[in-house]
Amino acid sequence: MLRKKVPLPRSALRLGPHVIESAESVKLLGLHLDRELRWHQQEAAVLAKGHTWLSQVARIARASRGIGARNMRRLYLAVCVPRMLYAADVFLAPPPSTRKLFLHGKKPQERGFMKTLRTIQRRAALAITGALSSTPTDVLDVYANLLPVAHLVDKVRFGAALRLATLAPPHPLYEAVHDAA
Repeated sequence: MLRKKVPLPRSALRLGPHVIESAESVKLLGLHLDRELRWHQQEAAVLAKGHTWLSQVARIARASRGIGARNMRRLYLAVCVPRMLYAADVFLAPPPSTRKLFLHGKKPQERGFMKTLRTIQRRAALAITGALSSTPTDVLDVYANLLPVAHLVDKVRFGAALRLATLAPPHPLYEAVHDAA
């Protein structure tokens, strides 16, 4: 029987007269880091950003008297995707199960976070196209001209890797990236 691991109590850090209390998570450069680097707080913050953005923008994307599909798509790709997938190359590991073949007719299991990202993109595609909610997600992505979520995440991650790979030699990270390659 598996038991849930009880977190160890963390003591405060003393630096001379200053005392730094231990916290469950801390926000550093826009990323929520927790004690065990599990990224649960970061994933929750990302999903909250996506849901908040969609609830605000879906009001102006009505089929009648709303902004057009082209502008709604631009808003989604220019605002929502960069906000949700900021630093995705740090906190999102590549999903190994989505690249495997289907064995014995079973579909590979998807992580809960990626499922929720798919839900957010589905809601955005519904707002872009004005389609009925019973429309399949794949059809919505095609009509809204959006990449599937797994490919969108890969595109963001590969873009970050490309930016690192093309650093100039005087850059402080050049040696570390060059040695890792």
